[in-house]
Amino acid sequence: MSDQSSAAENHEQEPRSFLGVIVHSFFIIPFLIVVFCLLLFTAIHLLTSENQTAYEYLEDVKVGGLSKRWQAAFELSKLLAHPKQVPHEQRFVNEMLTAFKQSEHDDPRVRQYLALAMGRMGSPEFFEALRANIKSEKEENLYAIIYALGMLKDKRAVAVLEPFLKHEQARIRSCAVVALGSIGTDPVKELLKRSLTDSEPNVQWGSAISLAQLGDNSGRDVLAQLLDRDYLAKFSEVDPQELNQLMIAAIEAIQHVQDQDLRRRVQELGVSDHNMKVRAAALESIKR
Repeated sequence: MSDQSSAAENHEQEPRSFLGVIVHSFFIIPFLIVVFCLLLFTAIHLLTSENQTAYEYLEDVKVGGLSKRWQAAFELSKLLAHPKQVPHEQRFVNEMLTAFKQSEHDDPRVRQYLALAMGRMGSPEFFEALRANIKSEKEENLYAIIYALGMLKDKRAVAVLEPFLKHEQARIRSCAVVALGSIGTDPVKELLKRSLTDSEPNVQWGSAISLAQLGDNSGRDVLAQLLDRDYLAKFSEVDPQELNQLMIAAIEAIQHVQDQDLRRRVQELGVSDHNMKVRAAALESIKR
C-alpha cells in the first residue's frame, strides 16, 4: 500500500511540477525580461534626453532621422516655453530661421513645432519667415503658424491674420481670434467683435475670451454661457476636461472686465461647482 501511495503522490506531483515549469518558462521569465527591457529603455532615455540644450535639440531637428526630427522640434518648443532656457544669441535665431525654411517639405510636425518654438522665443526677426508663405501654407501647418504670429505680438501680424477670420475651416478661424487677442491693438478689438457672430461656437468663445482679456466686455453674453455647465454639455465634441478648461479660461478672462453680473456668477462657481480646479480658479479670481 505504501508503494502504491508513494506512486500515486509522484503521479499527482508530476502534472503540477510540469505546469509550474510551463508558467515559469512561458509567462514569468518573459514578463521579467520585458520589465527589465522597459527599465533599461527608460534609463537610457533619461540619460540621453535630460539636460539637452536648445542648440542640441535644434541640431537634432536638422540632422536627425525622420522620427527624431519632429520629436526634437517638439522638445525644443517645450523648452523655449521657459524664458530662462531661451538662447539670446543671434546665431541661434539664424539657425532657427534656417531650420524653419528647410522644414517646408519635411514632416509637417517639424514645421508646426518649430513655428511654435519661434513664437515662444518672441523675436521680431521671425515675423517675415512665418508670414512669407502663409497664403500657400499647408492647412495642417496653418494653426501653428497663426498661433506663433500671435505670440510674437507684432502689430504687423494683424493685417496678415485678418483674412483668416473668414477661412472656411472653423479651426483656423478660432486660431485667428486667439492670435489676434494676443496682439491686442484697438483694430483687433473691432475684428474680434465681428467674430462674436461667427456661425461656429468655438470662434465665438475665443472672440469673447480674447476681448475680455483686452478689457472689453462686448462678449459678455458669450462669457455667461461659458460659465454654464448645462450649456457646454450640449456640445458632444467637448469632453469633460475641455469643458473645465473652457470654464477656467472664461473665469480668468472675466478678471479683466468690470461686469458685476459676470463676477457674481464666478463667485457662485467658487462655492458650488463640483470640479475642484474650476472652484479654485473662481476663488482665485474673486481675490483679485
